[in-house]
Amino acid sequence: MSAPVLPRTELEARQQLSALYRLCHLYGWTDLTSTHISTRIPGRDDAYLMNAHDELFDEITASSLCEIGFDGQMRTPGRVLNQAGHEIHSAVLKARPEVNFVLHSHTRAGVAVSAMPQGLLPISQHSGFVLGSLATHPFQDSTAVADEGAALAADLGANYTMLLQNHGLLAVGRTAAEVFMYHYHLEASCKIQADVLGAVQNPILIPDAALDPLLAWGAPENGPHGGHVWPALLRRLEREQPGYDQ
Repeated sequence: MSAPVLPRTELEARQQLSALYRLCHLYGWTDLTSTHISTRIPGRDDAYLMNAHDELFDEITASSLCEIGFDGQMRTPGRVLNQAGHEIHSAVLKARPEVNFVLHSHTRAGVAVSAMPQGLLPISQHSGFVLGSLATHPFQDSTAVADEGAALAADLGANYTMLLQNHGLLAVGRTAAEVFMYHYHLEASCKIQADVLGAVQNPILIPDAALDPLLAWGAPENGPHGGHVWPALLRRLEREQPGYDQ
């Protein structure tokens, strides 16, 4: 596996984060301006980077990302704070010092599976990648419930993916590549499950013995994941979304 690509400067962090936003656009993971991805600022512990609430993901560039204080203050003049995003991302980044990126989405398939009482099932290879590090969290409005961010972070625990019930998906990563890989496999698992359960009532489940190698494949201790695919994803962005890193 290729070595993980960790941002060393704020500019590198901005470029990697803007790449994630553009990839979300290309893969259809957006919900107007309502979802969010964040990253730490290298060498800083007072603020992080995230999108404002007034840009579509295909408009975001490295320079348009906002600096937001862990105290909730928007430090980029003239921009609109996504308060729900701040509550979620600041809490997770505080609780997980080894994590550098947090991605939250409201994809159609993700919301659908998050509302299923059985949660994510071992139906596909993709699900095996995330099931060993998957948490759940009950629905609450993060802007209306006190300490919702802290409750979400507590339910996430040491896991790298989460089903937010009736709400969507959350993934974290030590690198941009890793958070992309965890979200990619979680979203693909949800799409497959929604398709299968829409067609049959009793799907074939992967047996435990066959599932174990898949769980090991996606285990956080065997990462950071995604280093081999990240350069190819950046090449796709250079072809299809030029200027994202400016």
